[in-house]
Amino acid sequence: MKVLNVLIFLLIFNTFILLRFLVSEADITGKAVYERIAVNMTRAIDGDTFVYETGNISQSVRMLGINTQIG
Repeated sequence: MKVLNVLIFLLIFNTFILLRFLVSEADITGKAVYERIAVNMTRAIDGDTFVYETGNISQSVRMLGINTQIG
């Protein structure tokens, strides 16, 4: 009976280890996947908002969590 319990434990333990490697962390935790691309900043609207273009596409981006107020 003890051998059967140990075998079942090892089977469950190995299953969790395999799942850890098969499923990426971004899928489980919802973390963002970052990718760097080269862009040209065309205009700064204020301290935390700017307009950039890559190729023929122009987009406005607002940086969240940046405090640009003085004082």
